[in-house]
Amino acid sequence: MKLVSLNIWGGKISDPLVVFIKEHALETDVFCFQEVLKGGTGKTAREEMKDCYERIVGLLPGHTSYFSGYGEGGYYSESLKGLDFDYGVACFVKKNLKQSLVGSVTLYDLGTKWNDYDGGFAAGASIAVNVAGHVIVNVHGLWQGSIKKDSEARFEQSKRILSLASKVTGKEIICGDFNLEPDTKSIGMIEGLPTRNLIKEYGITSTRSSHYKKPLRFSDYMLVSPEVDVVDFKVLSDEVSDHLPLYLEFK
Repeated sequence: MKLVSLNIWGGKISDPLVVFIKEHALETDVFCFQEVLKGGTGKTAREEMKDCYERIVGLLPGHTSYFSGYGEGGYYSESLKGLDFDYGVACFVKKNLKQSLVGSVTLYDLGTKWNDYDGGFAAGASIAVNVAGHVIVNVHGLWQGSIKKDSEARFEQSKRILSLASKVTGKEIICGDFNLEPDTKSIGMIEGLPTRNLIKEYGITSTRSSHYKKPLRFSDYMLVSPEVDVVDFKVLSDEVSDHLPLYLEFK
C-alpha cells in the first residue's frame, strides 16, 4: 500500500495541489492531510480555500473521506468564533480497502493553564482510521507561536495521540505535522510505543518547501510500529505547500 501525508496549507497553492492529487490519486491508497478547510465558500484572509475539503473529495471519487475539526480556537488567523467553515485534518482511503473510523481527538483544551506556557494555542487534532489491519493516525500538532520544543501541553498531546492509536489492535502508522523538533521528548514518547521514526532513520534533512522562510526545517514525521513492512519512504519534492509531502510504501 502507499500513503501520502501532507499539510496542504489550506490549499493556498491551489492549482499545483490539484495537479499533485490528481497525479497520485490512482496509486495512493491513503492520503493524510492537515490544515483542511471544509464547508465554506471563497477564501480566508490568508488566501486559503474555505472549501478545499469538498474540492479534494471531488478529485478522489475512488476514496472514502474522513474529517475531524480542530474545534473552537483551532484557527489562529481570523476570529475564533462565527467562522463560516470548519478547519481540521482529513483522511482519504481507497474504497476497495477494508476500513473503519477508529476515532478522533483534539490535542488541546481551551482555557487550560500551563506552568511553562501562557500564550495562545491553535490547531491540535488527530484522526485515526483502521485500514486493512493498519491503524493510521493523522496528526496536526499544537501550534504555539514559533515554539517547536517540549512543553507540558505537548506532553499531553503525545499522550492523547498514543491513546488514540491504542484504541484498536493493529500495525500503527502515525504521521503528520507535529509542529515539533526531532530531538524533543514529545516525539520520543511516540517513538517509545515503540515505533521507528523514519525521518531519523532515513536521514531526512528537511520537510519544508521553499515557501517556508524560517530556518527550522523539521515539522512533519512518519512513525511506524516494528510490524509495519516498509518498502520505501521519502520526502517528495513537490512544491504544493509550505510543507513537503511524505511518501510511504508498505506491506
